[in-house]
Amino acid sequence: MKQWKHICLKWNEFIKRILRKESIFKRLNLSFLGLLLGAAAFITFFSFDKYSKEIIWNLKQNAAMQVQNICLKMEDIMREYEDVALQFYDDARVLQAAVENAEADQNGEKGKEDNIALIEEKLYTMSRQRKHIKNVQFVTPGRQYHMMEENGYRRGGTIRNLTEFYNKTYYQEPQEKHGYPVWFEDAGQSETFYENEQSVYGFGSIVTLGVAVYDPYTREFLGVLFININIEAFEAAADGYEGGPEGNMFLTGKDSVVQGFAPSIYAPSFPKDKTIFEDMKEKQKDSVRKRIEERDVLFAYENIPGTDMSVVYLGNMDRLLEGTYQTRNVCIFVLICVVLACFAVSYYVTCSISDPIRQLIKVMDKAGKGKWTVRYPISGNDEITVLGERFNDMADRTNQLIEQVYLSEIRRQKLQLSWKNAQLDAMLMQINPHFLYNTLDIIRWEAMYEANGESRVTRMIEQFSKLCRMGMRTGGNTIPLSEGLEHANVYLEVINFRHQDKIELSVSIEPDVRDCYIPQFMLQPIMENAVVHGFNDAAKGCQIEILVTNWEEKLKIVVKDNGKGMTEEEQKQLQKQIDEEIQSGKNIGMANVNQRIRLFYGEEYGIQMESRQGEGTEVEIILPIRKYSENMKNLSGEEKEDDLSGSDCR
Repeated sequence: MKQWKHICLKWNEFIKRILRKESIFKRLNLSFLGLLLGAAAFITFFSFDKYSKEIIWNLKQNAAMQVQNICLKMEDIMREYEDVALQFYDDARVLQAAVENAEADQNGEKGKEDNIALIEEKLYTMSRQRKHIKNVQFVTPGRQYHMMEENGYRRGGTIRNLTEFYNKTYYQEPQEKHGYPVWFEDAGQSETFYENEQSVYGFGSIVTLGVAVYDPYTREFLGVLFININIEAFEAAADGYEGGPEGNMFLTGKDSVVQGFAPSIYAPSFPKDKTIFEDMKEKQKDSVRKRIEERDVLFAYENIPGTDMSVVYLGNMDRLLEGTYQTRNVCIFVLICVVLACFAVSYYVTCSISDPIRQLIKVMDKAGKGKWTVRYPISGNDEITVLGERFNDMADRTNQLIEQVYLSEIRRQKLQLSWKNAQLDAMLMQINPHFLYNTLDIIRWEAMYEANGESRVTRMIEQFSKLCRMGMRTGGNTIPLSEGLEHANVYLEVINFRHQDKIELSVSIEPDVRDCYIPQFMLQPIMENAVVHGFNDAAKGCQIEILVTNWEEKLKIVVKDNGKGMTEEEQKQLQKQIDEEIQSGKNIGMANVNQRIRLFYGEEYGIQMESRQGEGTEVEIILPIRKYSENMKNLSGEEKEDDLSGSDCR
């Protein structure tokens, strides 16, 4: 959690630092317009995209539904003509006549004229069932029957070359279907069915129904019944489903267009690419948006079951989506207007903030150059005006006091600096350790002589002597971090001589701060405070942990113990005494350390405490990162000729 909080703080500082590289004018305008434009553009184009996709999907479904409905109607129309073809079986006399003439043809005899007349009159009667029937013919292996009125007048059409006709699919495919209806829509019909033998051109714009006729008793093939139907018969299927000005509806055959339903010159025409018929034959039905002949087209089609014919819809997507594009353009226009209006508002609001700030900066810059008579002109009622008024008040007071205070302040600072140097010297003065160290060394050797070798007492004296000697090893008052930690470790070893259970010490140091320097005798008072007040001179289960890290380009040393801790009130009181340099019997060592740090490095450095009763105490020391030794006595920067702190005077 702390790590995440630290990352968030770092990120916030980074963002603020980047933003503050630009002026307030740019920051406010660009951020305001960026957020507005981004949000508005996203909403506009996202909504348009969703809306247009929904519209296109609905158009596809609607086109597919229209095509399907036309197909169903055309199936109904085709079924009606198939019912007409079945009427050939209704009259038993007609079938008998066809059977007798078929037998005569097989025997090489001439068919009976009565039978021929009966069959041809039946064909004429069938043609009168539907107005769009142009011709009804019955073609047998030996002859063809035409439509004939009762008065002997021939109607309909004829087939010029029966021998050639017998080899065509028109005659063979119905036989393969064994009586099921077969529909033909190809262009070859105009070269097969003619109005009479003298006609130059055959029937045009027709669809032909072919049905093989069999003897109902013997199932012998008698011939093929053909009904030529005008293509106009199927126009009724498209009533109410015309493509309109945006699209065209077509009836297509196997490889060509059979009929167009109310075509529009503004809508797409049927493409010339023949591969499109192969795709239609493969998929049977579909509704897609695609580019055909460089045009954006809605292409929907469905095959009429049992035939090679399909109903096709081609829609102009540009016209179908014209309303959608207009809505998009209106949204973009409104967006531009809103952005321009917001830019104007943002500009004037930003100027109302940045211009007074620039003016205040100019006034402050002149005051910084010594022109304390300059004043900020009051021209508003906002926070910047209040700031300007406060600056004017400050300038007035500064101008009044500067002459009175200047010289006395300089003298006071010099006196204060001298006082700090003297005070620091007084704090750093200790009992000369040289005599004490030499005396302890003599006592240790005497004790070894009496004990005939090393003993607990001699080891205690040795460690204490080492502790005393460490105070004489540096030429300045700041020492390497490693030496300070060694000092703390030696101190704890001396303390542990009086306990059976030892106080444990653990140290953790980040690699980039190992070669830093710290004030001398800084850690010992803090550890002593933990031993005496935190552990109550006990040792069992007691631990001290020292953590050294780089914290925001500062050296952070944390000394933690698991002692009895303090109440919140006790902690606040002790922290107050340390901050205010109030020395008492319990905090004299820590107050001394805090005072030394602040006198030498500044007020932003020093000691902070955190403690929880029953859990322990954590002392945090903040120092500047120094990679070299400094003389804490020489605050004024002047060298002292008699400084012997680096000499060994034993």
